[in-house]
Amino acid sequence: MPCSLIPPIANDSVSMVIWFKGTDGIPLYSLDARSGNLTTAIHSAIGNDLGNRTYFLISDGQRAKLKVTKVTFKDQGIFRCRVDFVNSPTRNFRVNLTLVEKPSRPVIYDAQGREVTGVAGPFLEGYNLGLNCQVSGGRPKPTVTWWKDGELLDNVVDTIPEEAIGSSSKYTANHLVIDKVTRSLWGTKLECRAQSAQMSAPIVREVPLDIYLRPAIVKIVLNEEKIYAGRPIAARCETWGSSPAARIIWRLGGQVIGDPNMSSTQRSNSTISKLALALGKEDDGKELTCRAENPRFPGGVLEQTKILSVAYPPVVSIHLATGYMLDILREGDDLKLICNVESNPAATRIIWYHNDNRLEHDVTSGTLIASNTLTFRVITLAHSGEYSCKAINSVGEGRSPPIFIHMKYTPRCRIGHERREIVAGRHETVLLRCEVDAVPEDVVRFSWTYNGTRGDVLPMSNSRAQNNGLVSVLEYTPNAETDFGTLACWASNSVGRQRTPCIFNIVPGKPPQPPFDCSLSNETNSLEVNCVPGADGGSPQYFLLEVRRVPRIPGAQVNPPTLHAPQNDQGTVGEIPVIRQERNQRPQFLLHNLEPGFDYTLLVYAVNGRGRSEPALFRHVRVAEPIGGKMEERTGIFLEDLKKALPKTSSENLIIVIALTGTGAIALILIGIGVIIGLAICRKRSSSPIKNEPDDFTTPTYVSAQRVEPRIRCSGDNRRSQRTSLYIEENRNEPDLLQRVEIDLHD
Repeated sequence: MPCSLIPPIANDSVSMVIWFKGTDGIPLYSLDARSGNLTTAIHSAIGNDLGNRTYFLISDGQRAKLKVTKVTFKDQGIFRCRVDFVNSPTRNFRVNLTLVEKPSRPVIYDAQGREVTGVAGPFLEGYNLGLNCQVSGGRPKPTVTWWKDGELLDNVVDTIPEEAIGSSSKYTANHLVIDKVTRSLWGTKLECRAQSAQMSAPIVREVPLDIYLRPAIVKIVLNEEKIYAGRPIAARCETWGSSPAARIIWRLGGQVIGDPNMSSTQRSNSTISKLALALGKEDDGKELTCRAENPRFPGGVLEQTKILSVAYPPVVSIHLATGYMLDILREGDDLKLICNVESNPAATRIIWYHNDNRLEHDVTSGTLIASNTLTFRVITLAHSGEYSCKAINSVGEGRSPPIFIHMKYTPRCRIGHERREIVAGRHETVLLRCEVDAVPEDVVRFSWTYNGTRGDVLPMSNSRAQNNGLVSVLEYTPNAETDFGTLACWASNSVGRQRTPCIFNIVPGKPPQPPFDCSLSNETNSLEVNCVPGADGGSPQYFLLEVRRVPRIPGAQVNPPTLHAPQNDQGTVGEIPVIRQERNQRPQFLLHNLEPGFDYTLLVYAVNGRGRSEPALFRHVRVAEPIGGKMEERTGIFLEDLKKALPKTSSENLIIVIALTGTGAIALILIGIGVIIGLAICRKRSSSPIKNEPDDFTTPTYVSAQRVEPRIRCSGDNRRSQRTSLYIEENRNEPDLLQRVEIDLHD
């Protein structure tokens, strides 16, 4: 502290310098220069704390000053320097000593009162931030401020009273509050500065901030724009902005997914996750979500969602429309089927099938196809079977599993059992087996009716019938001519009664018709006889060949055909003996070793249990050489008088004698014979027209069934064409069965 020693009067000198503090009357320090020389002056200090730390420095008269070492805040005050001169008046100089006390190093506390020794935080983005910077001491009162990047954030100073902290010194603090932490604070530092007045530089404390950030960006990237079912694709999710780095979670349709092929790459605040996806039709329309979440930030979540469009071929199913039930379908109902199609993209075409046969829209037949529906106006038994539908889109096609449509229907004759003709004899019992089809089949009931030749339709109440499921067996015995007629078998179930009965025509048995159209040909070692069988008479038949030999008298005239020898002397006629007899199921025979020199007569019969027919004849068959010899040794076969095989008008004057000398001649002659026979039959048939009438169920008269002989087609120029056998039933009239009498044979 300065004190001027320059006297006001020239050439005057200082005799005494005395320092006082405040109003104290006792000097703090004194300099006695009454000896006349300042350099040898006596320095004296009062023996207290302040006096021991003071010393008066005299460099020259103008720069004299009192030095106080280790000043404390108690040393502050007004000091007075009194200078006494030898001749001049005493002078007093007052010096105000103001001391500046530095505050302590700032101490930073968090909102919970914990001291921050390193990094402050963590603080959550969007939430508030609170830090308290506190210093102790300092004179005059220090200022405590918060700074960021050279910008003042907060300069509001809070003084903490001594009694609040229980200390003799005062504390100065600044409580920093940021209402909403922003991303701009991430990675920065805050400064707390403490500075008292007239300090050259503040005391600074830096504190780094740890800020937790939400993810800022989430993005899903698919490597293909079009997704097909069953074809793997790669998905990538990118996220940025999270601190610390975000964790990625994949979800498909709300379910967390992930596989060993998923990989993630994390940097300071970015993450990339890759995932291989194999999607199916069930994933179409699902949401694929990539969720980025900060594991240290509750609620620090950001996600992106994509709705997947998975293309797949149609998946098809078929069912009945509402209101229709399979268990109650009956003939005559209508029916509606619906084809359900799941596909992406939508199906462009739907095709319906019945038993693998494609159905078309046909209003006339009652088949209506519209979009995915199939409607039948009136169903019949033919509509039963499997139905399926096929749908087509741009990806492919799909076909539904079949649905089987079966319906209830009234009984009907089993196929092949609609109409039968039964041959029976009087007093012969026959079993009539009536077989039907019906649904349901567990409640089928049968009844029988009879329509005789008189036209009356009567129930068969006294006959014995055995019913078993879908079969009824009736024992029937015709005892009189009137018992031959028509029997009808009726069946019924819960749906209704049979519309058309199963018919049994009971006809009396008779012998078979004779074989016809017979021919004779020469083979290598035999004669071959071939005929066409006639009607069997209603019973199984077989065929019998008889060979009769008549000695030939040289020069004798050929007699008319007969099976009897000439009369003897007594006028009796003898029958030509049978030398050979053969039996066969077909009218075909081979003859060996016929002796030459004889006339042979061949007779072919048809035989059944009712008797045998009239024969078909070959007369005057002559053999020049034994049948069966060498080819070069044969001289031929002579066939004469084929009157039985030809019509009467042509056979009376026709005798054919054939001498065969070679194989070629045999063939030519046989062909000529065939042409002649065909022309003759055509002329005969043209004069007798065939009667062919339709069935009549209204006339109750029975006419037995007949077999008509095979017709021979003839061309316009009377040449014989290919022979065709026609088997038709003629003049069959069946009784009227409109009067239905149902007899329950179960009771």
